[in-house]
Amino acid sequence: MPASNIQDLTTKVRQVMDKYKQEFPDVVVDRDYYSFKVTEEWGECIQAYLMFTDRGRQKGKSKDEIKAMLEEEFADVLGFLLLFAESEKVDLVKALEKKWFSRLG
Repeated sequence: MPASNIQDLTTKVRQVMDKYKQEFPDVVVDRDYYSFKVTEEWGECIQAYLMFTDRGRQKGKSKDEIKAMLEEEFADVLGFLLLFAESEKVDLVKALEKKWFSRLG
């Protein structure tokens, strides 16, 4: 995976977060914020997954609407994970290469 892809995504996500901080200056975005948001969004992703797989209430939504919700929640998880890694100065490409891709031989 080219590093530039993750870096480009991180840059775009950070730009969105910068806009969010301007729109909502009362929200405290401290060191713990991103880890908490990853957890919150993962919970929402699992909720959508349970709905999508008929193990949760459908809440009057169609399968297409639920699939769209699931996709959006995955995007939230990834976005906040990228921000969390960046804030903790974790090089995700290097970490993936070391932890995962080294097993490819």
